[in-house]
Amino acid sequence: MPWNQQAFDKAKDDNKAVLLSMSAVWCYWCHVMDETTYSDPDVIKFLNENFIPIRVDSDHRPDINARYNVGGWPTTAVLTGHGGIIGGATYLPPDQFMAMMGEIQQAYSDDRPRLYEQSREMHRHRRNVAGRATAGSVVEEGLVDQVARVVAGAYDASNGGFGTQPKFPSPQVIQFIGHLARTTGEQLYRVMLEKTLDNMANSSLNDQAESGFFRHCAESNWTQPQLEKLLDDNVALAQVYLDAGFLLDRDDYCLTASRTIDYIVAGLFDDVVPGFRGSQGAHSEYFLESLESRGELSKPDVDPSCYSSSNAHAVALLLDAAWRLDRPELGETALEVLDSINKKARVGSLSHVFDQSGMHPTAGLLTDWANLLNAQITAYTFTGLEPHLTRATELAKGMIEGFFDAESGGFFDIQRDANAIGHLEIREKPLPDNADAALALLKLHQVTRNDDYRHVAETTLSCFVQSYREFGEFAAPYGLAVHNLNNSPVEVTVEGRHQDPATSAMLRAAFQLTTPHLEVKPIVAKEHGIPVQAHICMDTVCLPPVANPNELANALAELSDSNTLMDSPFESIFKRFPAI
Repeated sequence: MPWNQQAFDKAKDDNKAVLLSMSAVWCYWCHVMDETTYSDPDVIKFLNENFIPIRVDSDHRPDINARYNVGGWPTTAVLTGHGGIIGGATYLPPDQFMAMMGEIQQAYSDDRPRLYEQSREMHRHRRNVAGRATAGSVVEEGLVDQVARVVAGAYDASNGGFGTQPKFPSPQVIQFIGHLARTTGEQLYRVMLEKTLDNMANSSLNDQAESGFFRHCAESNWTQPQLEKLLDDNVALAQVYLDAGFLLDRDDYCLTASRTIDYIVAGLFDDVVPGFRGSQGAHSEYFLESLESRGELSKPDVDPSCYSSSNAHAVALLLDAAWRLDRPELGETALEVLDSINKKARVGSLSHVFDQSGMHPTAGLLTDWANLLNAQITAYTFTGLEPHLTRATELAKGMIEGFFDAESGGFFDIQRDANAIGHLEIREKPLPDNADAALALLKLHQVTRNDDYRHVAETTLSCFVQSYREFGEFAAPYGLAVHNLNNSPVEVTVEGRHQDPATSAMLRAAFQLTTPHLEVKPIVAKEHGIPVQAHICMDTVCLPPVANPNELANALAELSDSNTLMDSPFESIFKRFPAI
């Protein structure tokens, strides 16, 4: 049965527990469990007699996955008729599965009041944790250094990357390290960045035959990869390799980014939708073979669905890569996908899932709105076309109205639903999604100069001043957002032509500038034959254009000096009346 009120009503009417099976189309062990455990006649008979089975695709319903996943995929969670958690496990073969479910069924029959009380206590605890994210604390720049210390503490000095086994690439953490390497000049961050990117690119995490990165490796030394490829992972990794390639003058990183993008476009793009499929499933026999041997095998299936958040993420990457890699066709694909999402989305609304038939009824999540907002701002930055800015302001309005907590600050992950079941009654404020929303709003503030966007972003970030440490290295996007909040943006506009070496050289120089909050936007020169030039602006102060990459750093220093001298003539008044 699908997740709906009817299924839970039946569970209450029949005095049965709910069996929630959560899987993903890319998940190898999900398919194994389907082919073994859930295909076993004894298992089928037992479940149908004693439980109300519900099946959920975790990519379609990340909101359910966030609340009921018990440690991985597949997840088997046993729930009360009210949606409370009784117990659960990940992959189990038929005999172990039957043993566990038999014990749970017996306990549900003999000691139901105790199980219900335990589930209610878990519900109360989750609600209390969700309610802790409250605005009020000052978002100081020192938080960036504190996050950096947490991230550095998780660094694997032997193998690169962060954490231990299983080893995930964690591109958002790498992005933060790259930001620190550029803004601080500290050699430590450069070493962390290069060792991580070198080891990942040359390991089995990276499909050396066809390109594209697998989801993670079982071992900390980047061996024994889990053989599935997710769109989100590959988009994010392509971006960090592209950024590092320009920052460190590493052409091999740019090549890795380009090959990863090739995989995304060739392997996951559906020109009928148009949009990017969410993943390519694990297929050990295929991915463990050489390129020559793979030609005799069927390619692993791709997810039939597209997801708004990851497609928006891909749009931003391709618009950026179109300039940096001198591949303008990538920008055309990006705008095609962006137009597809806009046409399929209902006015004032957005769905999490879409395909060629249109948007699915699954309501969009905060991550969908935040990433699409960022994509629209990026499209406006690279094209200068006003409809992208108009759409961005519409999305910001919808995101704030639908997800922002006007009483306590911060963004909920889901919109309010009067008919929500179980733990979906609790609207949570995940730190990474809130950081993404804040970053997008700060970008919109930079474009529109509307201080309301900055205020919402600052209020959002203040909710996590006391709790960001709980997220460990995954607080990295929070550190980046705080850094951008507390530093005036420096805009570098590079005016040139695609596939012009001078434009590439100017872009590379621009991305190496050490200013804290840097925004680089290339635009097409209005006329052919005009030498490439760069314009540097901070707030409302702009310098005359420079025509030489060597002049960029000097121009930035001049701008910074000029801004330090631009004290307000009313400074003494503000000291007397700080509330003004």
